Amino acid sequence: MKEFKKLIVIPMVLILLTACSTSAPFKSLTAGPCSGEQKQLVGDHISSQISAISKQDWPLAYSFATKSFQDAVDIFSFEVVITGSYPMLINSQGVTFGKCEIKDSSIFQAVTVNSGNEKSELLYKLTSVDQKLGVEAANIMEQSSALTT
Repeated sequence: MKEFKKLIVIPMVLILLTACSTSAPFKSLTAGPCSGEQKQLVGDHISSQISAISKQDWPLAYSFATKSFQDAVDIFSFEVVITGSYPMLINSQGVTFGKCEIKDSSIFQAVTVNSGNEKSELLYKLTSVDQKLGVEAANIMEQSSALTT
């Protein structure tokens, strides 16, 4: 019977310790470069939104925005802005992530979007409210077209 109790107690203690050690990567944002974990989570969040945009799944893409953005911009306006100003996201054939930096309680992530013959440099601004990450803005920094002969 003692052995049986050990078999139950040890895994339960490990589960509890693991649950207690779960990190909160966006709980307190310190100015400077993003940690590896923060950069990974930010990249996953942006990639998921771009994937939804490329499929023109507007409700899903919109869900990656911050609550404050959603309060200010309705989903129809979101779709109009993306289709009119960010066609490279709809036509995305891949993204690469550059510098990730925390400044003034916001996370700034440089993203290069490859959309066929065009590469676009965007700077994403994200915030975290109650540990929930959201896209607040994406600014086009530079666009370049590949020369074709």
